[in-house]
Amino acid sequence: MDKQEKKHPPMELHLNSNLSTNWIDNINIGVRDDNLLLIRFLTNLPEGIFEQYRLMTSKEHLKHFIDILCSSIHYYPTNNKD
Repeated sequence: MDKQEKKHPPMELHLNSNLSTNWIDNINIGVRDDNLLLIRFLTNLPEGIFEQYRLMTSKEHLKHFIDILCSSIHYYPTNNKD
């Protein structure tokens, strides 16, 4: 065991059993000038579009989230803007 492992024990995952699970149809991302993003998850219902959840994060964190999502479903899109 090296010094790093002694200083930082593994982080525990604390789950919130009070959170509900929602079906999400769409995602809307608003980009700010300070590299923060507002991400909204939306559900389409006959009555209209309902916001289910919103969060703020940085571009760097969102890139990491996207990497995890792509890896989970083995989907790696390419950039066609070149």
